[in-house]
Amino acid sequence: MNEDKKPHRIIITRADELVKTLDSAANDNAALKITAVLSIEHPGVAPGAKGAAPRLDETPHAHVPQKILSFWDAEQKVHQGPDLEQVEAGLQFVMEHLAKNEDGAVLIHCHAGKSRSVALALGALSLLHPEKPEGELLDLLLDIRPIAAPNIIMVEMLDTLTGREGRLLKAVLEHPVIDAQRQQTEKNRQDLLKEKPELLQKMHPEKFFPPKP
Repeated sequence: MNEDKKPHRIIITRADELVKTLDSAANDNAALKITAVLSIEHPGVAPGAKGAAPRLDETPHAHVPQKILSFWDAEQKVHQGPDLEQVEAGLQFVMEHLAKNEDGAVLIHCHAGKSRSVALALGALSLLHPEKPEGELLDLLLDIRPIAAPNIIMVEMLDTLTGREGRLLKAVLEHPVIDAQRQQTEKNRQDLLKEKPELLQKMHPEKFFPPKP
């Protein structure tokens, strides 16, 4: 809940929470209806597999507009990592639906609901509240998603897209809670890559040579 005690118009969840959250929001007593969903999934993953976004057209919520972005959650340049074109398209989708439905909410999710989705939400908050300084935006983000650890490559892109001129990126890097959560999330990423070399190869194909004939 925000400082005005009004429900947030941006909701962030994990992929496996999506349908349940939509079910709750469809209830007659729900504070806000969810009018659109922005999904971020791993590239190349088959629908229904781990890392894929649930397809709303296969649920009772097929009427809810859904946009699906596809890139890895990486804070270094990797194959099929965060790219400006998709990030900008996702931001536009969120803002268009917030403007179209002033009494509704937009749900943003990725696999874990803590990095890619959170970064996109921060960009949307920046445009939704242009009068707020960056520190207040981060406090608002934590109110929405206490585990927020926004992907720093995406934050840099969104800083430019929202005209914050480096202030948003600086605020994220200097925020004691968010930066600590970011550092832990990056450690988790690197540990996962060590445990799953096949994932490392997908993200860094340039480091691997084709087998000899």
